[in-house]
Amino acid sequence: MIADRFDLVVAGGALITPAGRIHANVGVRAGRIAALSDGPLEADDVIDATGRIVLPGAVDLHVHFNDPGHPDYEGWAAGSRAAAAGGVTTVVDMPLVCVPAATTVKALHTKREIASRDSLVDFALWAGLVPYNRDHLDVLHQEGIVGFKAFMAYSGTDDYPFVDDDALYEGLRRAASIGATVAVHAESEAITRARTQRLRAQGRRDRRAWGEARPPIAELEAIERLLVLARDAGCPIHVVHVSLPECVEAIRRARQNGQRVTCETCAHYLTLTEDDLERIGPAAKCAPPLRTALHHDGLWDALVRGHVDALASDHAPGPADGKTRGEDDIFEAWGGISGIQSALLLLLAHGVHERGVSLEQLAWLTATNPARIAGLWPRKGAIVIGADADLLVVDLDRAWTLTPDHLYSRNRHSPYVGRAFRGWFTHVLRRGSVIVEDGRAAEAGGGAFVPAQRGLASA
Repeated sequence: MIADRFDLVVAGGALITPAGRIHANVGVRAGRIAALSDGPLEADDVIDATGRIVLPGAVDLHVHFNDPGHPDYEGWAAGSRAAAAGGVTTVVDMPLVCVPAATTVKALHTKREIASRDSLVDFALWAGLVPYNRDHLDVLHQEGIVGFKAFMAYSGTDDYPFVDDDALYEGLRRAASIGATVAVHAESEAITRARTQRLRAQGRRDRRAWGEARPPIAELEAIERLLVLARDAGCPIHVVHVSLPECVEAIRRARQNGQRVTCETCAHYLTLTEDDLERIGPAAKCAPPLRTALHHDGLWDALVRGHVDALASDHAPGPADGKTRGEDDIFEAWGGISGIQSALLLLLAHGVHERGVSLEQLAWLTATNPARIAGLWPRKGAIVIGADADLLVVDLDRAWTLTPDHLYSRNRHSPYVGRAFRGWFTHVLRRGSVIVEDGRAAEAGGGAFVPAQRGLASA
């Protein structure tokens, strides 16, 4: 028995740790995990987790809270409450769809100040790599960012231009010289632009046209090209929102050959197909687009085999009218899925319960490896002594159905409304504080900036 008294104890749960599943009590002091014990622990507050699973809080590498500039799209208060309700205790926010975009130190500071005031969950930040800021990457990197985000195709917003091959290559070389990593949205601008123009000239406005404008080859060709450029530049890269098993395989081969590259996929590529876009409409529009059922199954296979490095949400909400204007013209709809509140729960329901994903692999995909990729390990990402007490108490078997009333996002559109889930968070803790209890999120605030300690090359 450990005689010290703790601020909080999570008692009686089955903990999913890097060493496997253990039955132990978690003692929390000053926001950190201070003890893991099979004996009783004394505390001011006790959460009874008997019969429950305890997971590390998720680290979401890819979110868009769109603030400063567009808090009406989401904002840190609403977005972070949605994150917490979905078991995400640390988010890594993307630099675009903000005014100004986080491509300068001044803009980065503005975002950090707003997030520090409004976020319920802890946060880290990506900065931008755009054609005009290559000479400023070193000073941005000194701000504790996770890395730089670049687009190989139109980003969806005019004030965040994509990089052509020359700008991308030079940016990769500059990032490599300072030990930084570049995250890349990999789709071919040439292919997607030309096909979109042809389809629109033909009068195509239907939902299927969106996927036809951004075919699998546009993603695969861009990833293959990116791998060549990054290998020559010597730069570690992280490929975001991979939608195809062929792309995962190309990345796996590159890594086997010694290249420093990681990849993420998203819950929507694992749980929705192009048929769902046709059925649901603009709420399911994203880029890359949803793929076929065959691609969907192949991506699951790659994930189960351990070839995918992380699960991210690519939470990209927009105003309600941005979605409804796409009812008659899919190209006019805001492109992005509101998914941060559902991503981990979907992996529980469909991965753990249906596809044979172990709880240990779930923790690796959603917490441990994302924290390592982002340079937040060992403070974040695992149930180990000394780490922040970011914990999820999980009722694995609770069945429920998502309704708009469950959603905390500012604009309550989701392709998952009406979907049956299995798995529920009875408690979500951020640094030892309960921020969600039985689905009810606390008021916003209290989240803290977590500077990256190293780049993605260490993952």
